[in-house]
Amino acid sequence: MRPQKRIFSFLLLLLSINAIAQQKQIYSYSLQQAVDYAKQHNYDLRNAKLDVLQSQKKVNEVTAYGLPQINASANLINNIQIPSQLVPNFIPGTPGEFLEVKFGVPYTSNISIGANQLVFDGTFFLGLKASKEFVNLSKLNENRTEIETEVNVSKAYYGVLLLDANESLIKSNIQSLTKTRDDLQQLFNNGFTEKIDVDRLTLQLSNLNLQHDKIRDQSNVLRMLLKIQMGLPITDSVVLTDNLQDLFANKKVTAFENETKYDNRVEYKLLKQQYSLNQLDKKRYLVGYMPTLYAFANQQYNAFASEGNFPNLYNKFYPGTNVGLSLNLPIFDGLRKHALTQQADISITKTENNMRLFENVVDQQVYQARTNFLRTTQQLDIQQSNLKLAEEIYAKAELKYKNGVGSSLELTTSQSDLENARTNLLTTAYEFFVAEIELKKALGMIK
Repeated sequence: MRPQKRIFSFLLLLLSINAIAQQKQIYSYSLQQAVDYAKQHNYDLRNAKLDVLQSQKKVNEVTAYGLPQINASANLINNIQIPSQLVPNFIPGTPGEFLEVKFGVPYTSNISIGANQLVFDGTFFLGLKASKEFVNLSKLNENRTEIETEVNVSKAYYGVLLLDANESLIKSNIQSLTKTRDDLQQLFNNGFTEKIDVDRLTLQLSNLNLQHDKIRDQSNVLRMLLKIQMGLPITDSVVLTDNLQDLFANKKVTAFENETKYDNRVEYKLLKQQYSLNQLDKKRYLVGYMPTLYAFANQQYNAFASEGNFPNLYNKFYPGTNVGLSLNLPIFDGLRKHALTQQADISITKTENNMRLFENVVDQQVYQARTNFLRTTQQLDIQQSNLKLAEEIYAKAELKYKNGVGSSLELTTSQSDLENARTNLLTTAYEFFVAEIELKKALGMIK
């Protein structure tokens, strides 16, 4: 290869490595940092914030109807064929005859400017109030999305921590079991143990390796889900700085209220806000029976030109001005507003039913979440005791095996029990944190 080609290939390789390094970023997050980042970058939450902004712009749109409406217009007309009119012949001695006359000139132009101002319209003022209430509805929906984001990110974070902890335990177990298997292999080679003992450990190692690969794949999938919940690119790498054991060791006991307060739930606030909007909707249809009043003012300028005099069309203008009031009084609309009012009453009743239903749902969610939380709290104590007991059993089995009075089966069994005890404790710790955040959500403690 020529030196120039080598240099060119090397430069291309450097550029490719640099591009890959720029595309893939590595970030480190604690649980709280992950939640805080998600509240700024989660795509659902971004859209919820945009909905709030859009609803605020809707208020501006509705407000504009009550402000002066000013319009200007201009036109230029070429009357190619001026229509004829028949008028009675005014010349004496020609009774019953008509004359053909043409009114107008070939060229006319009009320039006008007009203004309209709403003086009174009941539907406008109620619509303005409803648009402001809709802003509040959008803000509540943003709050709900924010709560869901915190819950989903926390669950995904805990899930990744659990899988990472299990993967670490399995790696440790593989190393320990590999050493034990190698020791047994040596004993078998020297004729001090049976082949079945070695095969038993080899089979157990194979199952552990399969389990390790499965957990690693699950961890990768859940990390991708965590990045989606946080609003991070899938190609970026995320390092979790918290771990399940430290979170469990530093956990603080939360004092949960026994009384369920429905107003603490943002979903209940959304239903109440919807109820207010339904009430305003009904009032809007009722005030539709009231008259509307507008004030207007117009100024116009007309110009005319005869055949062959088009260049002088705008030499002279003929002004016209008018002002006035326009009153519209609805009398009969085919019972349209009556039907709309009845529909609004139905919507109000449906919202009331949804509120009662949600109260029952909240009671059920609180009961279930509280039960799960209390159960996992009790299970944590049991699993900690089980782990301590499993460690003692394994220590005794290992000592007996080293002294030649214990079997390899007893050792591997106690080691397997110890692994299960550690895994069960981590799983229960994960379930505890999930139950805790679900109970906080059910009680409306996440703001």
